[in-house]
Amino acid sequence: MIALKHRVVNWLRARLSSPPPIITEASQLKTIAAHYPQTWELLGDKYHLKRDQTGDEDTLSSLCKKFDLPPAQIIFMEIQLYHLNHQIEHISAAEAHHLMRQNPSLLILDVREAWERQYGSLPQAQTLDMTLLKTLKDHWPKEQPILIYCHFGVRSLDCASYLVKEGFTQISVIQGGIDAWSIQVDPTLPRYSGAYC
Repeated sequence: MIALKHRVVNWLRARLSSPPPIITEASQLKTIAAHYPQTWELLGDKYHLKRDQTGDEDTLSSLCKKFDLPPAQIIFMEIQLYHLNHQIEHISAAEAHHLMRQNPSLLILDVREAWERQYGSLPQAQTLDMTLLKTLKDHWPKEQPILIYCHFGVRSLDCASYLVKEGFTQISVIQGGIDAWSIQVDPTLPRYSGAYC
């Protein structure tokens, strides 16, 4: 009985710690879609493919050849980014302003450089540095609502993608960053140049 229990425990450990399957050009679409549920949505939105045009058994490589799509590696990268993007809420500066007023527990993260912050920051914003990032990952609940911004919205999206991968579920980014905030919400906040993302 002890030997059987030991084998079951070892089997469970192996199952629970095994990494997700490696996805290659030869992976079937059903395998990819099982790990990236928005696969068919991306193929429809970007490449105008309907699910009934191809089969679940088709490989990524055969799909690319059949419909003259970019290389399989590019399509898979797009699937991954699309998947991450769908877990991030993209909001306007005006919507962010409303969200900040409605949710006092909202964590606001500024991912800009120090010289940029000299031009001003959003109210209650915290600078995201390595110490705060470690605290977030180790101690904050994954359901914590978080709003992230940068200058134009590129770095904030990169940071949001990272936090989504770490398991956070309520991430918003300001489209257009603090530059959009200066235009849409607070024209007294100076606009600046020198940072292009």
